[in-house]
Amino acid sequence: MIWRWKKQIRVKKGLALEEAELNLTLGAIADEHPLWRAVHYLIDVAEENANENASENMDPPGILAGYVGGARHLRLLRDELYSRREIGRELMRK
Repeated sequence: MIWRWKKQIRVKKGLALEEAELNLTLGAIADEHPLWRAVHYLIDVAEENANENASENMDPPGILAGYVGGARHLRLLRDELYSRREIGRELMRK
């Protein structure tokens, strides 16, 4: 699968949230919220794409490693989102 974007979306630097703001923002998003589902859908598709490309591109080895590393980073991103979301929910309960 090849991704073809119709437009680019960029987050401007300098608009970062503080740790607590980030965690609280993610904690406030419900499982069924379209934004939460959309972000995870995109991560899932990107991970699947990286895994497919890794299985199809064995030569040179650097390409394979890049795709495998990319898939790993996507899994880490997903884990980070869930972790920060749980921290945010714990903060909201206090």
